[in-house]
Amino acid sequence: MRIRYQNLKGKEVLADKEGRLLGTVRRIQIDSKKKSVLGIVFKGKVMSGEHWCRVNGVTRVGEDVVYLSSMKVVKDDEPPGRDVKDLIDLPINCMDGKRLGAVEDVIVETEGWKLAGVVIDRVGSVDVGPDAVFGADTVLLREGAADEIVAEPEASGFLARVFQSEEPQKPKPGARGKSRKK
Repeated sequence: MRIRYQNLKGKEVLADKEGRLLGTVRRIQIDSKKKSVLGIVFKGKVMSGEHWCRVNGVTRVGEDVVYLSSMKVVKDDEPPGRDVKDLIDLPINCMDGKRLGAVEDVIVETEGWKLAGVVIDRVGSVDVGPDAVFGADTVLLREGAADEIVAEPEASGFLARVFQSEEPQKPKPGARGKSRKK
C-alpha cells in the first residue's frame, strides 16, 4: 500500500498481541541513502514520552491504525536514521537542470517500506526511482522526472464546490512549481 507521510502521521499505534493502544504516529525515520523507512516514532498514550519501533515490527497499516506485532518491538532509545520532517521544504531538482519545486510530502510503500515518491508543492507527485538522492540541501531526481509528474486530484465535495474560485488553477503534468520560502 502506498501512503503519504502526512496520512500516516496521527494514526493510532496498537500492539496486536496485548491489544493495547500505545499512542499516535508522530514521525518516521528514514535511511536517505537506501531510500527506505527504518522506524515509526509515536507519542505514548499508555507509556509517557516518545517511543519507536523498527518497521519489521509493523504487521499492517490500516485506515486509522498501525498495528505492531507486540509491545516487545517498542524501543525507548533514540531511533536511527533521518527524520522525514527534514525533507519537507527541500528543493527538488532534476539531473537535467530543472527545478521542480519543494518537497511537500513523501510517499511510502508499506510493502518493503521504501520511499516511493515525493509530493511537490502545488504541482503533483513523482516516483523517486533508484537514482534519487536525498541530500542535506536538496532532493535530486533523474533526468526527465519533470515529465513524469502526476497532477494531484482536485478536491471534491461540498466545501470544495463552495470555496472553489471561478477559474480553478489545475497544475499540468511537467509544470514547474515554485519553491516555498522558509
